[in-house]
Amino acid sequence: MYLTAEVNASVSERPRMLGLLVGERTMYLGVPLLTNLREPELRAVLCHELGHYAGRHTRFGALTHRGAASLDSTLFRLRMTARSENGTPGYARLFRAVIELYARVYLRVSLSVRRRQEFEADAGAVAEVGAEATAEALREVHALGFAWAGFRDRFLLPIQGLGFVPDDVFAAFTDMVRDPAVRERMAELRARPVEASRSPLDSHPPLSRRLELIGAPPPGDHRATDGEPPPPIAREPRLRVQERMLDAARDPVTPLPRAQWTDLAAEAFAIELAALLLDAAHALAPDGDRGLDTVFDLLERGEGERLARGLTTAPGPHDQLAEALYALVGQALVGRNLARWAPGWTEGYRLEYRRGTGGDPEVLAALVAAVARDAGAVDGLRRELVRLGADPGAPVPLALRTVAAPAGRTRVRRTGGRMPEHLARELRRQRTVRGFTLGVLAVVGVIWVVSLVGSDPSRPYSPPVTNLPTGPTGVPDASGFPGLPEPPTIPHPRDVPGLPGSGFTYSPPIVTIPPYESWGILAPIPHTVRPGDTLSGIACRYDTTVEHLQRMNDMGSRTEIAVGEELRVPNGPLESGAACG
Repeated sequence: MYLTAEVNASVSERPRMLGLLVGERTMYLGVPLLTNLREPELRAVLCHELGHYAGRHTRFGALTHRGAASLDSTLFRLRMTARSENGTPGYARLFRAVIELYARVYLRVSLSVRRRQEFEADAGAVAEVGAEATAEALREVHALGFAWAGFRDRFLLPIQGLGFVPDDVFAAFTDMVRDPAVRERMAELRARPVEASRSPLDSHPPLSRRLELIGAPPPGDHRATDGEPPPPIAREPRLRVQERMLDAARDPVTPLPRAQWTDLAAEAFAIELAALLLDAAHALAPDGDRGLDTVFDLLERGEGERLARGLTTAPGPHDQLAEALYALVGQALVGRNLARWAPGWTEGYRLEYRRGTGGDPEVLAALVAAVARDAGAVDGLRRELVRLGADPGAPVPLALRTVAAPAGRTRVRRTGGRMPEHLARELRRQRTVRGFTLGVLAVVGVIWVVSLVGSDPSRPYSPPVTNLPTGPTGVPDASGFPGLPEPPTIPHPRDVPGLPGSGFTYSPPIVTIPPYESWGILAPIPHTVRPGDTLSGIACRYDTTVEHLQRMNDMGSRTEIAVGEELRVPNGPLESGAACG
């Protein structure tokens, strides 16, 4: 059993003999589930996963999953390769189209089987713990999935980009889940599951369908297991999972106590939004100070629309302007030590006045919203700030106060701007393959060039000399090869039983075979020129002509030969009537 950092539970198996024999089985449990599910819900989750083993779903399911994973990986690499071709048509686009078609067929065919297995595992959980506990587990896992995604993307990863993480990530997530506002939103998710972004090829059936099939009772205002504490989980394995999760980011981080980390998150979010508004104001008024007066002056001159568009191009820019103005006004008060940023799990941050200030956060929020709608309300906001003790004309400090940080503006480094690790890994793989391919081509090219430089094009081609065993006439004979079988004897048609004997006349074809001397198939043999040899004398010795020796050795009309020169001569007489004189 392995612990993971996901809101999920799963099982796997490495079957033997293509699923015919049981193999090594592994269960994966997400720590966010263990720290937030009550005991009946956790039992339902475990029974569901064990139901996959009981139904032997993991035997052939592993092969199906590997096939789907291989197709997904192949399509991803082809997409990356096609993107690197800069829009030019290439082999990657053709292969991608073919494999995408096959992948759709493969997934469609296997989808019904995988979904049926999920229904069977749900039925196994109902048989063990009951329909109510199984339904509560399904609803709570669904809501926890959305909560964990929001915690990770809105809080954990952005502040990790600043170099800080909570000392216990999963305990911080539990703190967020126990917040009343978060619990209210999770209750809405349990009552009305959000599945609009589901893939049509997701192996898990829709939650509403699963609840319907198990006969789940309608959800109430509260969980049936509310008030029951989750089962205890040791701190050490939980921290090991956290360490693996944070190591994947490859950035050095500093752990902070949970309370300090949540304060830092609230302050960092407010500072980032305030800095964005100051940047937009500076783009419209480069000579103005980086303070509230510059923003107020732009609003009074009717530049609110352009100021809002400098923050976002999405619909509803005035809502974004009101939020950014609230962050800037609040940061001006925090800089004067009149207020502090407190964490808000649903809104990210909220302003809290110091004791004795006499301020009301709701009044300030109403004034800011009025200014975003109507520039005529700027004077009322100015007066409120002066009453609280802030100076609208002073620069707004944008430094973190929760932790030691350099003076100046502090911006949250969004992890969305970084390349995902799987993309970076694929690009590294492509660079490695490209380098290896170019290296192999370079080596082959060098070998080819060296072979060309070392060759002598003026030297005639000399075929290899083969000395075959010959018979009495000099023709190659198979008797020199003891292992070679004798050729079969083909009977004459008139001697074959069963052929009609009366009126049957077999006339074999008449084939004229030229004398073997004219075949030209005997391999030449070498002759080394000795002192006193002449070309005509060698021709006479080997029963041939001078002209034939000149043709065999590419001598042209030359008759001069040198001692030690090697000539090719026929292995037997090739021309009749050769005379020696």
